Amino acid sequence: MDLSGEWIVNASTAGTSSRWRTTGQLLTGLAAVSALLAAVTAVSDVTAADHATLVVQTWRMYGLFLCGGMFALLALRPRVHGAVWALVIANKAALTVTAAAYSAHGGIAEAAKTVGWDGTLTVALVAAFVMCRANSESRSELAR
Repeated sequence: MDLSGEWIVNASTAGTSSRWRTTGQLLTGLAAVSALLAAVTAVSDVTAADHATLVVQTWRMYGLFLCGGMFALLALRPRVHGAVWALVIANKAALTVTAAAYSAHGGIAEAAKTVGWDGTLTVALVAAFVMCRANSESRSELAR
């Protein structure tokens, strides 16, 4: 604590925390760009879909746009949207587990690819969350 009663945070700790947060934000930003690019490419899937798959392809495209938007929110303000972190991580983990079960069953299209993509994204989101939230609790305890 300095003479004014303010806590002094070690500059090296603050710098490290800032680098972790920036890395987490970049990782989440990459997830946003990837989801938005996937959404744009899904437009062609919607336009090429027949009546049997049109609703499913449209739903998938909108979901990709939604995820891209949520990832962008998290990249821009990672410490404000705690509930959004929980939702996107839970969603991607659920998709991964479900696709893994489908893969174990065998013969289900896109299951293995979904395990790879959504599994990787789940790990990346958890890592980004940890990086973006690093030291936020310890700093708030110092301020008390």
